[in-house]
Amino acid sequence: ASFVHAEGQVDLTANLLRDVKEKLGMQILVGGEHRTYIIEPDGNYFINPKQGKEYSNIHYAKTGGFISVTRTLFDGDLKLGAIIRGDKNDYFDLMITPRFTAVYSPVNTQHFRASYQSGYRYPSIFEAYSNVNSGGVKRVGGLPAMSHGIFENAWLASSITTFQSAVLNDINKNGLTQSEAITRNKDILKKNPYTYIKAEHVKSVEVGYKGLFDEGRFFIDAEAYLNRYANFIAQANMNVPNTQVTDSIPFALYSKSKQSPYRMWTNSQTVVNNYGGSVGLTYTEHGYVTNGNVTYAKLKMSDKEDGLEDGFNTPSWTVNVSVAKERIFKHAGAGISWKWQSSYYWQSFLVNGDVDAYSTLDAQVTYTFDKLNCRAKLGASNLLNKYYYSFLGGPSIGGMYYLTLTYGIR
Repeated sequence: ASFVHAEGQVDLTANLLRDVKEKLGMQILVGGEHRTYIIEPDGNYFINPKQGKEYSNIHYAKTGGFISVTRTLFDGDLKLGAIIRGDKNDYFDLMITPRFTAVYSPVNTQHFRASYQSGYRYPSIFEAYSNVNSGGVKRVGGLPAMSHGIFENAWLASSITTFQSAVLNDINKNGLTQSEAITRNKDILKKNPYTYIKAEHVKSVEVGYKGLFDEGRFFIDAEAYLNRYANFIAQANMNVPNTQVTDSIPFALYSKSKQSPYRMWTNSQTVVNNYGGSVGLTYTEHGYVTNGNVTYAKLKMSDKEDGLEDGFNTPSWTVNVSVAKERIFKHAGAGISWKWQSSYYWQSFLVNGDVDAYSTLDAQVTYTFDKLNCRAKLGASNLLNKYYYSFLGGPSIGGMYYLTLTYGIR
């Protein structure tokens, strides 16, 4: 695969509208970009949806542009910004998104910021064009050209599993025939409510603060955000029976050989909230630099949607702490850092399940040969060699130990 990309921007107040900048403290930028992805179909992961051109290159393009206006007020203490952006994708209509920002700096060591923005995310290449048959479950991109007829004729896989279990229970425990049990439990089946993929839309609010204290030795950086997604892109499992005769559908969905399972890219039908924040602290004293930060991230759906998998795959809590000094004793320096993250639920096409919480300790020592303009570093990632998994389906990670020599040319 390959892509063609071009972008550019012009500061209109640099020359053409220089008086606007000088008199009003205003800056006006305009810009644009274009990107075309070129995918070579392999007949498995990707296939050109145009009939008769299945192995011809797929072109997936997007063009966008913006105008940005910023203005400073109160002798530069307050900076306001507004941006209007438009984007056009091959498969979607022109979409307009605004952004507004404000930064207030009462003194040069204290900065408060706030922003509101709206944006669209178009389906990625895989979300749009995938065509993968893995273990009998076919993953298909959500564009109409790829998935025509699947969404309209599918039933939720989760309801099919419940239906099959109920039928089997009636046969084994209540003595019903298979036909009687299927007829009795057919109302358990749920028709697929999802449809062709749309662009994901987010509205975001963020506030933040940066400040220096104690004559610049203590630094703090904090932020909090809320993102509200409409048409959140996710996956849903659904099966298509090999018949469209209404009375025959329950019988086909009871037999695994008479239906085709799919894992489809689609959109959430409810609002999805993603919120969180972080706090970072840095303290410098006598050459020692101490850092610490805490990050929180959460994804929450307004309703638990049956069959929808969001694949957020992010721990709620992450903590990092480090201490370092370039020269502790003459030519020698050292640093040590500790990271911890909470357990979280992992979702992917390969495996679903909980990833355990884990922590790691990293360390390094350095020695500088001033006369040779050379530095040696001996270090370790996961110093204690305590194996852990950062995601399911991947390798366990142990210690990595290294020695580096760096030589500078004056």
